[in-house]
Parts: sequence; structure tokens; C-alpha cells
Amino acid sequence: MRAVGLYRTDRLAETAPPDASDENGAARDIELYCERNYHQLVTTYETTDSAGATRAYEAITDLFRSGRPALVVLPDATHLADDLETFANRLIELTELGGEVRCTDPERPDPIQSAEELLTLKGRSAVRQRRVRQAIMAKASRGQVLGRTPYGYKTGINGQLQSDPEEAEVVQKIFEWYAGPWHAPESEPLGGIGLRLVAQRLNDEGLRTRQGHPWTQVAVAGILRNRAYLGTYTRYGVRIVGSHPPIVEREIFNRAQAVTEKRRPRRKRRAAEPFLLSGLLRSHVSGRGLFGLTRRRQWKRQDGTAMEKTYRYYECPHREPAEDGSDDTEKLSWSADKLESEVRRQIAEWPDENFQGAVLVEDESAQGSSDRVKIAEREFTRAVRAVANGYGNVRDLQRPLEELSMARELAGEPTEMSFDAATLRNMAASTEIATARPALLAVIERISVGQKSVEVTPKLG
Repeated sequence: MRAVGLYRTDRLAETAPPDASDENGAARDIELYCERNYHQLVTTYETTDSAGATRAYEAITDLFRSGRPALVVLPDATHLADDLETFANRLIELTELGGEVRCTDPERPDPIQSAEELLTLKGRSAVRQRRVRQAIMAKASRGQVLGRTPYGYKTGINGQLQSDPEEAEVVQKIFEWYAGPWHAPESEPLGGIGLRLVAQRLNDEGLRTRQGHPWTQVAVAGILRNRAYLGTYTRYGVRIVGSHPPIVEREIFNRAQAVTEKRRPRRKRRAAEPFLLSGLLRSHVSGRGLFGLTRRRQWKRQDGTAMEKTYRYYECPHREPAEDGSDDTEKLSWSADKLESEVRRQIAEWPDENFQGAVLVEDESAQGSSDRVKIAEREFTRAVRAVANGYGNVRDLQRPLEELSMARELAGEPTEMSFDAATLRNMAASTEIATARPALLAVIERISVGQKSVEVTPKLG
């Protein structure tokens, strides 16, 4: 495979021993890595700082866009970016262009593991993260269980994973049904039944998850991605092969990953669209929040014309007790257009006193944008940790990264303004979310939502 190298001399100075002076060590490591793995090293970019690394990265992406993707070889993740977010963005783009990234660091050849270990979020110090990691590394290096035990295993008296016979049989069924029959290495993986049918078959057999819930597509996909079933323990950058009994053979595991990759839809990256009523909605029955969701459906007409439709709605992630007081539960879900129209209608009918004392914050930063950034950061780092531990791949970082970027854009210095009732009504009725949302945040205390009812409560000063 063709390969290009990239390293920063300033990073080498930070990590090298005090008496080290050989600046060509990184270049030799890249050459040696390519020789041992039978890669053709085309060129190596040597840079001296962050700006130089950015220019080298742009040169590599230009090379890939010209139809010549290759393997990118780095000493470690810090040579590609200064922070975790920039690294993830660059890794996603390189992957989508057909490239691949590897590190010469023998302890962390996987770029996500290297980034999760060595990089932090923008503006953060890596000191605390490394101290926490060092405190648990000894336990992780022995393969002892940290966090939730994977389905199919139980924790033994020595703290390590042991197979649970009943759950292990379910795991094997999932892989066999999904991966389908064996195929020759040079052929395309045909695959078996899909995620939805696997979950349906498990439920039809009366099988349930460890929590006693019916199986879902998400739960099945999580099983199929987990490398723990190969007997590999992966936690906090530590990967131990053969640390516990495997449940599935490597051949069927790899076949399942190939089927997943083949079935993965190739969609263009889309910017997440903000929802007008985010953070304001609460269930009338349970008091839980409703969240905005977007679903896109694609199909073809009989004449072959490709069609696509986008559905936007607000939904409570938990099933709600029925409003009639029965023991039944139901999903609380509203069309975004219908719910937003009803909220606007009620506000348009409010008396002027409901708008008195309202203070509009132009960029929402005083309305909890800092909290949104923290939540987005936590979800992003959680996604990075999951991929580093073998759950999913680099594409699973795309959505949390987009949400973090949007949260940062919405966070800024607040500008407070006051308007009369007529102006606020007009702003709330605007079809532009940048105009309507600040007005709604300024005048609405909460929105209580039921299956058929909506109650908008004003702040009243």
C-alpha cells in the first residue's frame, strides 16, 4: 500500500529524553514501519509547528482528492493535531477520502487510542486526564473489569471476564444470523438477516437483554461491534489479546464487520439543524424533557426516480404512563412543525403583560449555552473512548463532533436587549430560527406537552 509520513520536530522535542539529539529518529521509525508492513513510502512531511502540520495535512488531502489515497503514518496522534476535536475532524476527512492512519508507537498503533491517550479538548490541560488514567492503568493492564461487563460475560472472582453460557449462546446466534454463510475471501460478503430481523427473531424466541428488555437494533449492533467477544480486553488504551475466553471465532467476527461496512449507507455529511424548542419542552405526565430528532427516508419510484423526505419531530426518549391512568405506556411524540405552530399560536394570543420584563439574549449564551457545550463535550469524549475501546469506528465520531461544533458556535458573549410586546410577538412568529428562538427563550418559562395537549407558561418578568 502507498504511504506518506508526517511528523513534527517540536513534538519530538517534548517527548524525547533530555539527552536525545537525533531529530531523524521519527523519519527512520516511519521508514521502518513501512518496510516491516510492506508499504511503499512515497514521501514524508517534516514540520516544525502546528501551522506546518496544518499545511502538511492540507497537502495530504489534496493528494487524496486527486485520486491517490494512501496510508498516513505518524509517530503518534499529537503530530496530526493539537487537540482531540481537530484530530477527529481530520481523521474523519482522511477516512472519507479513502485513506487510513497508523502510528509507529508500538503501544498505541491505533490513531484513536493514541488520540484518546495523548490529546484533550480545546483549551484543556492533559495533566488531570493522565493522572486519572495512570491511577487505573495497573488494574486495566491485568485485564480486570472496569465499568460494565459486556453481555455474554460475567466477572470472575479474580476480577477478569468469564463466559456466561446462556448469554454466550445468544451472542453466537446474533453473529451467525447477521454474518450469514461463509464466503470465499475474494468474494463479496453476502451477509445474513439485518439488525431489525435479528432483534425480532431474538424476541420471538422469548430472549431478553440483561436488563429484561426486548432486543432492539441498537442493542444488536452494539454486540456485533464489541471486540471483547474475540477474547480481547480493551480499556483506556490498554489492549490485551487473549485475556479471557472468546465467544465467537475471528472469521465470523470479521465477516460480520464486512457485512456492516457493505450495508452502511453512503451519505453526504449534513450539518445538524437546530430545533426551535430545544430545552423548553417537558412531558405533562412525567416531567421529562423532549428532544428534537431528524429522520431521513430514501426510496425509488417505479420509474427509478430517487426520492428523499426528511421528518423532524420532538420525542421523549422514555415511554410515558398513559394519561388515562391505566397501566399502559405510550410514546410521547409530536411533529416538529405541528408543535412549533401550536406554541406560536398560543404566544400570539397572549396579553401584553406576559411580555413585560422579557430580556432577549441575542446569542443564547446566557440561556445555558455553557451547559450545552459541557454536555456536548462529554458526549464527544464518551464517543472517542468507545471507539478507542473497540466499539464502532471513526465514522461514529462524526455526529457527536458536529453537535459539539454547533454548541461552541452558539456559545459567545451575551448581548441583552429589551423589546415591546408587539416586537416580541413578531419575532416569535418568524420563520427564521435565529430570530424566533431568542424571543421564545426570553418569554417562555416552560412548555408542558401531553399526547393531545400543549401548555405554554410565560416567564412573567
